[in-house]
Order: sequence, then C-alpha cells, then structure tokens
Amino acid sequence: MNRITPDALYELLPAVHRLRDADEGEPLRQLISVLAREGAVVEENIEQLFDNLFIETCAPWAVPYIGGTIGYRTLYQVEGLPVGNRSEVAHLIGYRRRKGTAAVLEQLARDVTGWPARVVEYFERVATCQHMNHIRPDHHATPDLHDPLDFEALGGAFDYVTRSIDVRSIEQSDGRSSVGGRHNLPNVGLHLWRLLPFTHTNVPTTRIGPRRFLFDPLGAPRQLVNRPEAEESIRTLAQPVNVPGAVTRRALHADPALYYPRAFEIFVNNAAVPVEDIVACDLSNDGAVWNHSPHVDPLGPDVRVDPELGRIAFRNANPGDVRVTYRTAFPALIGGGEYNRAADLVNPPGLQMVEISDPTTDLDAELAQIQDGGVLVLTANEVFTAPTTLTVDSGAQVIVRAADGVRPILRATQPLLISGGADARVTLDGLTLDGVAPAAPSVSVDPDPAGEMLTGITLRHMTLIPGQGFTRTGAPVAPEAVSLAITATGVEVLIDRSVTGRIEMADTVNAEIRDSIVDAAAAESIDSAEVRAIWGLNSDDPAGALTIIASTVIGQVFARAFPLVSDSILFARSETDPPVRAMRRQEGCMRFSFVPRGSITPRRYRCQPQLAIDQAIEAREIEIGGPLSDAERDLIAGRIARWLVPVFTALSASAPAYAQLHLMRPREIARGASDESEMGVYHQLFQPQRETNLRLRLEEFLRFGLEAGLFFET
Repeated sequence: MNRITPDALYELLPAVHRLRDADEGEPLRQLISVLAREGAVVEENIEQLFDNLFIETCAPWAVPYIGGTIGYRTLYQVEGLPVGNRSEVAHLIGYRRRKGTAAVLEQLARDVTGWPARVVEYFERVATCQHMNHIRPDHHATPDLHDPLDFEALGGAFDYVTRSIDVRSIEQSDGRSSVGGRHNLPNVGLHLWRLLPFTHTNVPTTRIGPRRFLFDPLGAPRQLVNRPEAEESIRTLAQPVNVPGAVTRRALHADPALYYPRAFEIFVNNAAVPVEDIVACDLSNDGAVWNHSPHVDPLGPDVRVDPELGRIAFRNANPGDVRVTYRTAFPALIGGGEYNRAADLVNPPGLQMVEISDPTTDLDAELAQIQDGGVLVLTANEVFTAPTTLTVDSGAQVIVRAADGVRPILRATQPLLISGGADARVTLDGLTLDGVAPAAPSVSVDPDPAGEMLTGITLRHMTLIPGQGFTRTGAPVAPEAVSLAITATGVEVLIDRSVTGRIEMADTVNAEIRDSIVDAAAAESIDSAEVRAIWGLNSDDPAGALTIIASTVIGQVFARAFPLVSDSILFARSETDPPVRAMRRQEGCMRFSFVPRGSITPRRYRCQPQLAIDQAIEAREIEIGGPLSDAERDLIAGRIARWLVPVFTALSASAPAYAQLHLMRPREIARGASDESEMGVYHQLFQPQRETNLRLRLEEFLRFGLEAGLFFET
C-alpha cells in the first residue's frame, strides 16, 4: 500500500482548484496536509491489522489471541527480556509434531527462558548390560583414559562418560548436580547457560613484555567464551559451538578452527593472524615468567594462546601493534560494554555534540569547549587518557558518553574532578574508568571555585572498577579505595545499571542506586563485606539519604536515612559497628531485602533474615502454646542467621559470575523479592520466573514416564 502524502493527495485535485488555491496563499494545501496526516494514521492502522494476522509481525497484544487459535496456554510474563510468548506460539505446531523428543525440549527451553540449552537423555549414559543382538560399540562401561579431553566435560552437558545408575529423583536437582540424581533410564536433563556472552571488538591488548600480552585492556585474567552459533534446524541437538561455553586449553588444542575466530581473533598491525599460526598452551605463571614462554622453535606455531587466562605469547619479540576481538561472559547488561544501550541514550535539544575516536585527543580541552552545555561522545574501542577536570556552567548540562555498541576505557592517573554552578547537571554513560593516583578517589564531585554546587550527577551503564583496577591475578589494585567521593552539598546522585567501588558523600547528598553493584573491594574478596562501602566523608559522619532499588551492596553502609530499600542485598558483617546503620530510623522503609542482623534501620517489611527468625519463633510459640524466653529467642535467631546469608558464585569484579547468587543460596533470598524474583542486582533477570515457566511447559511436552531436571552450567 502506498503511503498517503500531502503532495500526492493535493495532486489529485483539479488544476483549476490548485491555481485558485495558490492565488489565495494555499489554505487548501494546508487543509489537505491535515487530512493526509490523519489518513496516514488510518492507513498505518490498516497495515497493522494485516500484520496482526502473522505471529512474526503482530503487535504484542495480539500474540495470545493468535496462540488461542491453536490452544496455546500463556505463562508468567517476564518483563523487559527478549523472551516470551511470541517465539513459543511461532514454534508451537512444530513442538507438537515432535512432542516428547529431545530436540523439541531443547528448543522449548530456549524459547521459554531465553537461555541456550542442551538436552541430555541420561538413559544413553547409564552403564547397562547390552543385548548381544543389539551391541552398541560406542557405549563403554568405563571411560577411555587415553584422551583427557573427554574428562574436561565431566559433570557437564557434554559429558559422555557412562555411570552406574542413580535412583535419586532428578526433579529435585534445583540446578545442582549434588542434590538430585541424573543417571537413570527415565531421566532427562536440561542444561542451561545463564551468563551472557559479551563481545570486545578490535580492542588494544595489555603488553606485559616484548612477547607477552593480555587480551583484556584492563590487565585482568579473562576466561574466553564461545560465540553461540544458531542451530540449522529444530531437529538437531546443541553442540559446543551452539552455546556460550568456556573455551578450554584442551578444546582449543583439539580443534583451533572451531573457536578461531568465533571465540577470539588476534590482529598484528591490522592483519588477522591465520589459524595455522595459533596453538593452545598453558601460559600460567611460572615464578616471574609464564610457562612455555618464550618459545623459540622455528618450526612451531607463531602464537600461543591461553584461553582460560586470556594470555598471548609470540615467538618473536615486538611483533607490532597487537589488537584482539574476543568474548567473555557476564550475568547481565550492566556496566560499560558493547551491548545495545540505544533506549537509554538521550541527546537533549540544543546541545552541541562532539564525537571523538582518536585516543590521543586531549579530553580536558574538549570538555572545556562544552562547559556551557554539550555532549561528548567517544566512538571507538580505545583506551583514552581520562580527563582531570569537568566543569559545568550554571544551568548547563554536560553529557560524556560512549557511542552505542562501543566500550571506551578512560585510564586515569589522577582523579576526575567534577564541579558546576547552580542547576548544572553531569551525566556519565557507558564508560569504564580504570586506575587513579594512590589514596585518591576515582571521581570527585566538588564545589566550583565560586562556591556554587552542582545540582545532579548521573552514572548510567558505568564501570568504576572496585579497587580502581586489577592486578595480574584479578584482585583489586587498591583495596577499599574510594570510587566516588562527593564533597559538594545538596547534590542529587543517580547510579543506574552500573558497577562501582566504595562511595563517600556528604550528609546532604541524596543518592538513588538502581540495578547496580556497589562493592567495597577488600583485598580478599571473601572478606569484602568487612569493609565500608557507602559512608560519610569522615568515618563518624553518615552519608545522605540513600534509595537502593534492586541492587547489591557489598560492604557496610552508614547513611542519614533510607527513604526506600527494596529488592536489594546489603551484604556486610561487623563485630564492632552495625553493618547497616541509619541516623533517622523514623524515615523510610526497607522491604523484601536482605539486611544483616544487628543493623540499625527504619522499619522493615519481609526482610531477611528477620522474617525467617520471626516465623520460626512464632511457629515455636504455637507448638509449645506460650511465649519463648529471651534465651530461646536468641538461640533461634542465631541458628537462622548463620545459614540465611547470601552465597555468591564470585565476589571478584574480574570473575565472569561476579555477584551472582550461588546455586547453594537460600531459597528465601533466591525468591524473596517483591515479585518472587531474586534479591539483588540480578533481580532484573527474573530467573526464578523463567525457571518456573520452563517447568510448567515440561509438564505439557515431556513424554509420559520421564522425569526432567534443570542444571545450570553457568
């Protein structure tokens, strides 16, 4: 259908009317323009009605109606995720044609949860006595010890080693192999990968020596992961190339072409290194040097790669400009990254825009040109020298951000000092800040020379590395260092989908933290909760009013007030000071969050572990028919407080599963948020709802007599 335009509609009028209209100043043309605009609305609506006939193009509201024509049953809506009913309805007829097969269950798991999946029929991996008329030569009762590659996959989705029978119920696995059984004839396992692959495109490496380089520009060890390749058909089962699994040394050695350049690619002087020159190698530390480096064999491969540590060793010294493209894993789209941020990019009208791709550009000079208002956009995956001063005129707004799909790194040698006049605002978006001078904050918000105060600062999709940087082992360079210090008074702070270290602020500063991680970064990650995360500028002074929504704070918190803490984890412990403390307990509320025992806070609503303690005491009082003594109450409280604490997969910011709740976490935290999702920063993923949806679908498509269990690979 041709789109209705004012000119096309006006040309349909007789020429005599158009001539007279021109003599009168074209009032008829203006009327036709109004009619054309309304006609275009009607035309678009008609086209949408036609699109609504097809599941691929219909509006979201029409999906359940199309599904209803083929008997589709809706599930829990997972808001804000690229999964839902559309893909299920599109594949439903195909599901039913192959109902009960492993390939359908695998596709179903991907469509329902959005996680890559691999289905394993465990009857094929149970040691059995074979019938002599139907011998299976590949079905060995014992593994072949000659090939160590087979043993790397033990316990995973691609483990082909047979086992003796396990009669425990696989349905009780809850994602953990140690809880439920696997190897039994009626058992089917759905293995799921929850971590997302993050791409780093054509980024500079970290040079360690003449021959040694690190993939990560930040200098941390990185586990490389595979870029998932779409399966050609619903009839096939996923293979290692179809999932974002970790690339191991042995797997890379067995088939370099399988992962190069899918998982990583190396460029020397802008020329890609051919796969024939790549070999897997163990480049772990051997004293002050690396294993197997340097290598001087003239007949051997030119480049040795350790995909488990993210290391590269060249045969020849000083090979040139080394850049890489590689993939790592992370639980969610937060912090600086190349993921899609288009929905959050804002360009206020009237502000000049400056785009910079050259890493040698003086950013201080560029920021000085737009201090009366402007947008500075970094458009390249480069390591820029961080600016030292960002000053904003009164009433102006300055935005410093990364272009969509780009992850620039700002490397600092001294703090970034931000100041501005009255009604001035600053936004930092999509950047990664690495390094700073010792004993100084990464970002400092101060009054301007005239004594005026900045009105607001926003950190969105930012990474202020906890500990200000990484050592070669991935530990923080400066444990407990301050990432953000705000000495200006009356500033409104928004931290949204970001990762930051310790924060210090004046008691008149109000901060809102959403979908973010605030990590005090102790030297040993297991002790991170012992140090202070958000505090006043002096140890005896509180921060301002803190609003914390769906975030994870690792460390102690001392604030003037908590207007609202919801769906969050405040992970801290202290033997001397309260781990979380509010000066004004009459203001605000804490709800559906983990708040450590001994904290001094406003009133709490369904917060753990206090909720579990109260419920246990109430149940005990009902059981004995009377009140408990103080000693009995303390005994119950102490027993519950010891086990009802968050358990994380990793607390190091360089780890792939950073701040992710461990599979052994208490259910009260994993499903304790206001909408029965998990508490903390990954509340936004709605993982419990996705798991529940999959279990509901399995009841419909699993063959009678079989049992299914879910196992999380990441």
